[in-house]
Amino acid sequence: MRALALVIPVLMVAFFSCNGPDSDGPSGGELLTTTSYTIDPAKDTVLKTPGGALLKIGAGTFDAGDAAAVRLEVKEAYTSDEISKGKLSDRLRDEALNSNGIIYVNLAAGQSVSIRRPITVSIPARSIQKDMQVYKGQLDQGGEVVWSEPRSLDDNPGLRQLDHGQAIYMTNCAACHKLRGDLHGPSLAFLAFRRDRQWLYDFTRNNARMLWRGDPYACFLFNRYGKTVMPLYPDLNDTDLDAVFQYVTSASKSLGLDSNAVVDHKASFDSCAKNDPNCAGAIQRIEAMHGSDTTARPVIADIENYYSFPIDRHGWYNVAVKGEGEKMTVDSTAAGSGEMTGPLESCPCWCDVSAYRKADSVARANGR
Repeated sequence: MRALALVIPVLMVAFFSCNGPDSDGPSGGELLTTTSYTIDPAKDTVLKTPGGALLKIGAGTFDAGDAAAVRLEVKEAYTSDEISKGKLSDRLRDEALNSNGIIYVNLAAGQSVSIRRPITVSIPARSIQKDMQVYKGQLDQGGEVVWSEPRSLDDNPGLRQLDHGQAIYMTNCAACHKLRGDLHGPSLAFLAFRRDRQWLYDFTRNNARMLWRGDPYACFLFNRYGKTVMPLYPDLNDTDLDAVFQYVTSASKSLGLDSNAVVDHKASFDSCAKNDPNCAGAIQRIEAMHGSDTTARPVIADIENYYSFPIDRHGWYNVAVKGEGEKMTVDSTAAGSGEMTGPLESCPCWCDVSAYRKADSVARANGR
């Protein structure tokens, strides 16, 4: 197995450089910070840049002769200020370009080295757009880096996962849940950061069984929203559910929702658990029976999504889209109006006999 060298930011040396490339490729961006890396050409290496880009370099990528080390230089621009500072064009001829990120990869001067195999460059996705392309840069007579040669990006697993999650959400969830406000059930905005992963898996697949067992928070939601058992989805596997959670997070961001401003009924539940003896007793019983932990833990980290492409020559590369491009759309019926369920008049965090019977009949009808 080949050794894998992971070069992390603490091993980087950042400096301002005016050195031109040791080749006939484009240069420019002298006012941007240059980050220098030294790697072993005989090892598989992954570089992570200060801007979060990844450079995956396989062993044997460089024709370096007998050299034991190869030096690379990288510049990056992600904001409009950085693009302006680097004299990087924001247009493709007469059309505006909306850039997700610009990167410059170069072999440092003074080396007898060439690129033999492609390097995979991955730029972190700052916005989810389906029509991004990568453009090659060259220096014009005025000293500005301009763009040409647009080509498609590599397949993006993250975008496919979001599409899958959106399809499941619209088919199974949108009729009862919104992202902005409540409907027949609570808002799902930023759900992935507000609930325990396994609890959500279990509740989505068979909330009736959780009611039958007396899960306190399941009972709380049951009583809070009209004593209605949520439909059961036993056939959704972990991958399906993770895709839904990722879509909900991305859609919440696309709507401009503030995660800190989303009304979370878990706070009401926690208040009940602290102050209502019946609720506290229900929590103690379920913990004694099942060892449950009512502490909310994040379901899944926000998706680490990248736009990736191979390069076989040094220079400037711009991941961009003409105009505004096609951004993730959120169906207005799924977005919601922002209205929230009224305040609680009691503390309904335990399941009474009728709830048990109803949950048991639903579970039996579904063969559970």
